Amino acid sequence: MWLNYLKPMAIFAVVVETGSFTATGKRLNMPRGKVSEQVARLEDYLGVKLFVRNTRKVSITAEGEVLYRDASKLLAHGSGAIEEVKSLEDEIKGKIRITTTSDFYECLLLPILKRFKVDYPQVEFDLIITEEALPVIEGAIDIAIRSGDLPNSNLVAVPLTKTRLKLFASPEFDQTHIHQPQDLAKLPWVALKHAAMPELVLNNQAGESISIKPNYQNTANNIATYQKLIETDFGIGLMAEHSGQVLVDTGRFVPLLADWSLEALPVSLIFPNRIHMAKRTRLLIQALRQAFDKSVS
Repeated sequence: MWLNYLKPMAIFAVVVETGSFTATGKRLNMPRGKVSEQVARLEDYLGVKLFVRNTRKVSITAEGEVLYRDASKLLAHGSGAIEEVKSLEDEIKGKIRITTTSDFYECLLLPILKRFKVDYPQVEFDLIITEEALPVIEGAIDIAIRSGDLPNSNLVAVPLTKTRLKLFASPEFDQTHIHQPQDLAKLPWVALKHAAMPELVLNNQAGESISIKPNYQNTANNIATYQKLIETDFGIGLMAEHSGQVLVDTGRFVPLLADWSLEALPVSLIFPNRIHMAKRTRLLIQALRQAFDKSVS
């Protein structure tokens, strides 16, 4: 009877999402061999191959793609419904796994989480602070906060706000002779290794655009270190306006040529495409959106 194959179908859907029998085993807390056995059982029942396997990767077949369209819905409805029912208690509790960059975490996310914790003290946070765009489904991440244009995927992307990259310097920096972007070209700059741009196009509210080539002298491999280099006067640099303004307000940065900035970047909340979602996660998404609605109003 086909009902006996609901579990193998759910396991099959996770293999498609993670792209790996090993990753599926880790996510479902079951041996890799058991994952393979369940998929093979489903293939025997259907009489088709669902995956082409080799030593490096697992590729889905055309028949597998047809099955996945419905199997993924089965997985989403099943796991989401269980999570939602578990959350329907008098007190919201459980863990929320979040990933974002260090500047967004320190300057913007942490105060929101602190307020959320006061309202829901039994909610726990599993934070992954990194500049790397981690895979949401394979990493079992509930919410990712990312800036910039996002690749097409089966994830939900909810616009949170927009932020411009603006110029900042240390409070020690002497900007007496800085009047226009061209004055910045010969100054020492700080760069993020993975994001350094050989040329910057700065715009102002009057519609003017000026291109400059930064004189990068010091580099950092993460935002926290990059931020510290600017703060301690190793050079000037660019920061997202929201984060940079928090550092200005706390006396760690000063704005530089405040009328000029790079083009605005979208900031989005990313999460798995589930009809049902744990109530704690849904409440946090609402809290994040409300916080930014207030900040831009």
